[in-house]
Amino acid sequence: MTEDDFTDRLADAIAERLAPYHVGRKRSLLYDLSFDHNGVMAMGVDPDTGEPIRGKGRGFEQDLLVFEDAARGHTSVIPRIVAEVKYKSVTTHDVIVYSEKADRIRRVYPYVRYGFVLGGMKSIPGRVLRLGQRFDFVVAIGEELTAPEVNDFAALMKEEAEASVSLSNALFGNTKPTLMRKMFSIK
Repeated sequence: MTEDDFTDRLADAIAERLAPYHVGRKRSLLYDLSFDHNGVMAMGVDPDTGEPIRGKGRGFEQDLLVFEDAARGHTSVIPRIVAEVKYKSVTTHDVIVYSEKADRIRRVYPYVRYGFVLGGMKSIPGRVLRLGQRFDFVVAIGEELTAPEVNDFAALMKEEAEASVSLSNALFGNTKPTLMRKMFSIK
């Protein structure tokens, strides 16, 4: 099985459980918004579809994207969770690159939750914990995708999507929080 095969299976297994959110594969998100020499914002979004354009220094393709459809606005999706997937092995380089990617995406979408999924692995290596401090969650999931693993992962993703909505509401003035706390859990 390849990383793409595993990720497809995982996306299919959780999609129905995450309603009203959608699960997408290989969807792009912006990581840069800049103004050109005429003072016009260069968003990197296809004007016909509202989809972020991958490449040209503007967008990253995501392994798993949990999102809401945007009813109005300049883009077609409101991203809630990005989950990058590595299958069977993970390198120090992978962790450093995806941590940087998390930072860049959050510059555009400050409410997005960013996670790292280690497919076909029994546990999370210590180097991932040391270098992956920008991740909101890291999870190791077996190759077989057992019912308990899928249920636990779907519940985690639902909680992360709801955390994204809460953070978005606070950031953009829809709620007036008096406490913000990031939870920490090791299992």
